[in-house]
Amino acid sequence: MTILFLDANAATRGPRTEALLQQTGWRIHPAASVAEARAWLATATKLDLLITEAIPTAGGDTGFDLRDAALARFPSTRVLFTTRYDLTGFENQIAGWPVLQDAPYTLEKLINKANAALNSPPPPCCVEPPPFLTPGTMLGNYQVLDRLTLENESETYRAIQVTVQRPVALVLMRPDLLSQPDVVDGFKARERLKASISHPRIAPLYEAGSVNGLIFYTRELPRGRNLEEIEAAGEHLTERKLAELLFGVAEAMQYAVERGHHHRRLYPRDIYLDAENQASIVNIFRPAGSRPRDAKEEVAALIDLMHPLAAEGKARGLLATLHEAGHDWSGLLEALDDVRDAMRERSIIRRIEAEEGSVGKNSATPWWTWAVALAALAAVFGLGNFVGTVTPSPTTAATDQEMIAIPAGKFIYQKKETRNLPAYWISKHEVTIGQYGDFLKVEKKLPNHPFDHPDQPKTKSTHTPPKWDDTYAAAKAGATFNGQPMSLNTPVTQVDWWDAYAYAKWKGQRLPTEEEWEKAARGERGFSFPWGNLNQKDAANLGDDYDANGKGGSLDGYNLWAPVDRKTKDLSSYGVIDMAGNVSEWTASEFKGESWPAHPDYPDLRVPVVRGGHFALKSHNDLLTTRYFADSANETTLARGFRTASDKAP
Repeated sequence: MTILFLDANAATRGPRTEALLQQTGWRIHPAASVAEARAWLATATKLDLLITEAIPTAGGDTGFDLRDAALARFPSTRVLFTTRYDLTGFENQIAGWPVLQDAPYTLEKLINKANAALNSPPPPCCVEPPPFLTPGTMLGNYQVLDRLTLENESETYRAIQVTVQRPVALVLMRPDLLSQPDVVDGFKARERLKASISHPRIAPLYEAGSVNGLIFYTRELPRGRNLEEIEAAGEHLTERKLAELLFGVAEAMQYAVERGHHHRRLYPRDIYLDAENQASIVNIFRPAGSRPRDAKEEVAALIDLMHPLAAEGKARGLLATLHEAGHDWSGLLEALDDVRDAMRERSIIRRIEAEEGSVGKNSATPWWTWAVALAALAAVFGLGNFVGTVTPSPTTAATDQEMIAIPAGKFIYQKKETRNLPAYWISKHEVTIGQYGDFLKVEKKLPNHPFDHPDQPKTKSTHTPPKWDDTYAAAKAGATFNGQPMSLNTPVTQVDWWDAYAYAKWKGQRLPTEEEWEKAARGERGFSFPWGNLNQKDAANLGDDYDANGKGGSLDGYNLWAPVDRKTKDLSSYGVIDMAGNVSEWTASEFKGESWPAHPDYPDLRVPVVRGGHFALKSHNDLLTTRYFADSANETTLARGFRTASDKAP
């Protein structure tokens, strides 16, 4: 049993905690304040019983607030209130949960009450009633799908606005409260306030109405997934994603708070993050007259909510720094604006140059090399928005995938380490847009997703890269993209590791291991470059001539991706092309039973490894030995693709 025990009295907290610890199977987490208890709750994975003082301090949050937070995170938790005060008049807040009067109480009575609370059903108020509206119910133009949440005075449903087929959240005032005029007036006052708020990060109110005596309003279902869903999927947010998320929430909250709007506390179900890492929140605002919140306490509570989602290392360091600063909403917004500016100001070229002195140490390139590459390229070259002239030309036929045999035997791996591999085959070229398009045509017709990796997140439902339709159409037409030619033989990019795995499985192949990739690139003798040991800056499509404004390519002829069927010196001794440059490549890193390696910055996080240079990375002598650790297998960039391998001849 996991028990959270809040006792603000230091003299009694120790002995009471010791007494509880004597019970077999009980794990006790003591806390001296609601804030300390909330901090533990934010990172907890289980809670069976909350024992809390009802009113632990003269001001600030109460045990009732802590109870609400605990039940929001762990709905099956039982609650036992303790109190040093007369709680007459607090019956509604107690809501039927047991109360232990501190007179002071004996340790035996505490244990007996805790046992009784653990073994008793929740009070009637806390047993969730069935939804008033059943799936399929029509309410005006809205068809109910399912209930999302149940609040004190309302129920929120997922619904469809039938006339325009728009998904919405439908907030229904609880029908059993319709006879209470003050409750009805309060519900309608909140409607009016929510309708007055217009901010791109706050879900807007669409319509307020009444049908058959039922009062409701509809609002936007924010884009993406809420934090509950992200946490349930077992995903973690990097420092960059966390900064974007917190900035978005702070921007929305500061906008409303500075206009005098009161609000309830933010919960994980209220905060959404979309595929572009843009955050938005549910409209939690209400008229003045409700209890105002302390901005610094609310910011601290928000940061506590982030702990279960933060990746190890820099992400948690960011949270610790923000928590220690004690910001209000304005201060949090300003601090995060500085963090985001610092990330943007480090251009990809400056970062790569800064790394040139350390790549020879075989260290992992920091996350920001890839993050900034993605941000810079997406900003300048946003797919679907062609820059400059788009000149159609005759379609170039897609190159068939050709496999190269790599003989069994010893080879030099990394820094003069000798290893041995059996024979295998590896694709001569990186997988192209045309080849990947053939895969998608087949994959979309198969409902059971037979090519998915068994560990692929359940939230990932497609292997279609971002803005694929625009990309494929441009490649098929032979369009010029930012002055650079595109064709079906351009390497496919913006694919994550799961996409690459699925394509390879469809081909009856797999992704190459790091060892296989490196042997195919460096040969048996371990060359520094595919063509030998001499650095020829015009030999591969690398970033020595890359220009973020689209004017590069003076050395190798290409500022961005190059077609795989062009003539190039980026050719290994086995005849494998584009191992040094063009786009970097996913590897399997699963060799002889080993799983993905641990990320150097986040020891608890195992991630796939990326190998090889790309069109925006400057040439250096360790292009073929540097191991780049992705933030996660879900990561995509405009400068990353993949190739395949096989244990048998094609």
